Amino acid sequence: MLDNVRDFFRRFFKQGGAAKSPLHLAQRQILSVRGSRAVPSLAQWRELPRYLSTSEKRLFIGALATIVIALGLLGFRLLTNNRTSVPAIGGSYTEGLIGTPQFINPLYASGSDTDTDLTKLVFSGLMRLDATTGQLTPDLASAFTVSDDQKTYTFTLRDNAVWHDGDALTASDVVFTINSIQNPDYHSPLAVSFSGVSVAAQDDHTVIFTLSEPFAPFLSTLQVGILPEHIWQDIPPGSAPLAHINLTPIGSGPYKFNKITTDQRGLLRGLTLVRNPAFYRGAPYISELNFKFYADPNTLLDALKNRNVEGAGFIPSDAGSSLQNAGLQTIKTSLLQFTALFLNDTHNTTLADANIRQALNLATDRAAIISLTNAGTAITSPILPSMPGYDASIGATTFDLPTAIALLDKAGWKTVEGSAIRAKSGAPLAFGLTTLDTPGLSAVATKIKEQWAAAGIDLTVTVVSPNNLQNNVLKDRDYDILLTGELYGADQDPYAFWHSSQVAYPGLNLAQFSSRKADDAIEAARATTDVTVRAASFATLAKTIADAVPAVFLYLPNFTYFTASHIQGIHLPTMTIPADRFANINEWYIKTRKTFTK
Repeated sequence: MLDNVRDFFRRFFKQGGAAKSPLHLAQRQILSVRGSRAVPSLAQWRELPRYLSTSEKRLFIGALATIVIALGLLGFRLLTNNRTSVPAIGGSYTEGLIGTPQFINPLYASGSDTDTDLTKLVFSGLMRLDATTGQLTPDLASAFTVSDDQKTYTFTLRDNAVWHDGDALTASDVVFTINSIQNPDYHSPLAVSFSGVSVAAQDDHTVIFTLSEPFAPFLSTLQVGILPEHIWQDIPPGSAPLAHINLTPIGSGPYKFNKITTDQRGLLRGLTLVRNPAFYRGAPYISELNFKFYADPNTLLDALKNRNVEGAGFIPSDAGSSLQNAGLQTIKTSLLQFTALFLNDTHNTTLADANIRQALNLATDRAAIISLTNAGTAITSPILPSMPGYDASIGATTFDLPTAIALLDKAGWKTVEGSAIRAKSGAPLAFGLTTLDTPGLSAVATKIKEQWAAAGIDLTVTVVSPNNLQNNVLKDRDYDILLTGELYGADQDPYAFWHSSQVAYPGLNLAQFSSRKADDAIEAARATTDVTVRAASFATLAKTIADAVPAVFLYLPNFTYFTASHIQGIHLPTMTIPADRFANINEWYIKTRKTFTK
């Protein structure tokens, strides 16, 4: 076919038309006068049909169609090969949280995961956790320097950071926030972290912190969100916890407050945040974040299954299989957290006996617990594998029921005929175990009750709601044994959990552990950034705790985040707190658009 086309055009353009035409001679004379043309004129193209036979017309149309199709395919290929999908602004995401917010305020949020989650989105600090590296990096700060004696930290603020109401964020806001945390009238639980720290503004964009002594975890404390001075300066410190702006906050983070939703009884049921187009690290793509609040993990789990929410920051790992058909993606990472049984000998003096504590430790089969719940990795120490000074041999304990029974006999707790429970002076060997009402922890508690029963120990399990745990159990230290987790910060500082100054609420020394040797080790580790010194101090702390057995350490849990499969761009670092799942929230996206590649 192509040979015929070439032959036809060769004849037409060289001869000026069809050889059989009676006008052939005249046309040749005209063309010779006008001169030859490399390309036919438009007039010549218009005359073309007059010189084509029926078969030639068909041939010409077929050739033209082939050319058009070929060019179209070539253009389509070039277009598709040089275009790519990129994130676009738009869409909304709904997540379920356990509990209702009270303080979307950096000064108070640390007492509640829900408050911490929302505060993380609305506020920003001088430092942040990088989602890619898992390391601390400047946030509101553009740069910082540390003096040789590790006592002076100088921060330069970004010049493009503004509050959600449009006011510029300055060094005076940083000074106001730190001073407020330190002010006892505010009753901030963060006050202990800023003890011995002075702060001053050198100019609008320079803040200087001066420490009374070196403090290795200091940079980590500066993840705390900064408050707008112009909003809070007229609110008396004593009234700060009651201020309405705790639920309608103004911050400088990637999302800003939009509205709250209440039911007919006036109870808070939902909260909406919208993207901050002026966010200094790049405005988020997702236009709207909606949060719904649930009383317990089971209710939240049902909401996920029924697709009333698209994601959840806390669902027990053993519940994951029930969500396989819920249109969710599962994202896993690790937490700097350990789960343990904290033994409170101030509430039940039987636990003051070292033989009893050691027996409980030996009667606990960690492998069986992990097999039951798929919880994570077994541990026997509060010094975790990622921490300096970790030594698997320190505190290493294996399940040994015969030795546990021998220790109970030695402590005077004997078996009683006709009873499965040991007794001493007519009193049964019985303890209460309190834990959160979650499928995972409830299953662990039930398993421990079963394991300890084999040693003749009666265990009564009580499950409580998060609010009850926070407002009653922890506040009053109302438990014999508490099954829960403790979460280290990015600094991996055990101070809040094991220093004797933290035995009273709101401290988190849940085992009521008091040891001068342990305190010295913790303080030595905090006073330096020297990894060798910190490792030696942590090893000493691990050995001291292993000898005293104030807690039975169980496992290092995984963190599993369930969220809608259409949410893209999520990167979870090794997390210090669950709210770190939002570390790169401004890069998440739902919508996409096509663009040409460069």
